[in-house]
Amino acid sequence: GRMNNNFKDKGIELVKEAVTKDNAGNYEEALPLYINALEYFKTHLKYEKNPKSKEILTQKFTEYLQRAEEIRQVIDGNKGG
Repeated sequence: GRMNNNFKDKGIELVKEAVTKDNAGNYEEALPLYINALEYFKTHLKYEKNPKSKEILTQKFTEYLQRAEEIRQVIDGNKGG
């Protein structure tokens, strides 16, 4: 039981860091943190038995995934320009 929570906790840690970098405009640093966090959340969701928790995390997962995509586009745009 306890093992599974490590993935979620680690993901949350990484997301907090990602958001901090994101807000500071450090997109190159924020992106890999988001991607890492998403991997942890994805793993956690495989083992999450509680439907409510799963629903909430899936919602967050989708939000962060969209944000990561946006950042990726910004970075690609900057390189292109």
